[in-house]
Amino acid sequence: MKRALSKIGPLLKILFGIGIVAWMAHSGKLNLAQIGKELLAWPTMLAILVLGYSQIGLTAWRWSLLLSAQEITLPFGRVWGLTMIGMTFNVVIPGAVGGDLVKGYYVTRAASGRKSHAATTIVMDRVVGLIGLLLLGSVMALVNLQDTLRSPAMRSLGALTLGGLAAGIAVLYAAVFVGRHLARWQFLPGAMRRIFEALHEYRRRTGIIPIALAISVANQGLTCAMYYLALRTTGIMDIPMGQFFLIVPLGMVTNAIPISPGGVGVGQAAFFGLFQIVAPRYTSAGVDAVTVYQVMYILICLSGLYWYVSYKHIDPSSEKSPASIVAAVQNRR
Repeated sequence: MKRALSKIGPLLKILFGIGIVAWMAHSGKLNLAQIGKELLAWPTMLAILVLGYSQIGLTAWRWSLLLSAQEITLPFGRVWGLTMIGMTFNVVIPGAVGGDLVKGYYVTRAASGRKSHAATTIVMDRVVGLIGLLLLGSVMALVNLQDTLRSPAMRSLGALTLGGLAAGIAVLYAAVFVGRHLARWQFLPGAMRRIFEALHEYRRRTGIIPIALAISVANQGLTCAMYYLALRTTGIMDIPMGQFFLIVPLGMVTNAIPISPGGVGVGQAAFFGLFQIVAPRYTSAGVDAVTVYQVMYILICLSGLYWYVSYKHIDPSSEKSPASIVAAVQNRR
């Protein structure tokens, strides 16, 4: 039964996302006909693609820095390719593993003798990316303080963003500075102790963390720009920036939750709720814009199939493919 559930798990997640989209379309909260027209605005869609690949470049650069801090040197082209492969599998195999597991599979093979350190960079990259998103939202909430304090709902969202940022930074630096002590706790699984030991390595090069956070803020700024362009295709030109930057960072955090491919369905529901709280008059357009953004994001992710195929020629893998590795992990659960 456990094995059967693990096999149908990805299908259930896809159906879950489709179900939410179908329900929102049926209830009038999502205008699929309007979205089709918006996707035909090819100059804007092209601009979103350019921003999307620029964002991937920043992501690869950030991961490359985190790898170098662990004394793992890979060519930037290889890091870019692994980043694209991970994004592809995040869409193809939705779930808590997927893209990160495939990236881990490849990078640990490339980092002989430092496998735990290589795997830890993926965890670090995820955490730094999330903190960067919260940092951008927090800065904009403070810059637009008058808008943030305008209503109880906006004050609550502002406090949630600032609180999440403070907690994220505290946990990150605590793990780095006390990682070696945590690695001595014998009751923890061996893999977790090795991760804590590897995290402690960043203590020798703590300057990498602020740089990675700065890259994350720039990265998430491009994400917001992509969403803003998608929003403009709906005809919305006058949304206050204070409201925009309260909604989008929190909405993107929810959109990244691995429940459905590319956040389809989950993102629509999250942005609907946030727009209803912060900017009700833009709700319909805001939800439509999420769908436009997701379509372009999925197209970018699927282009990673090229790097997946070419990477196999560059560095032949063993008999087990990344997809089979993911399935094996899910079967053990």
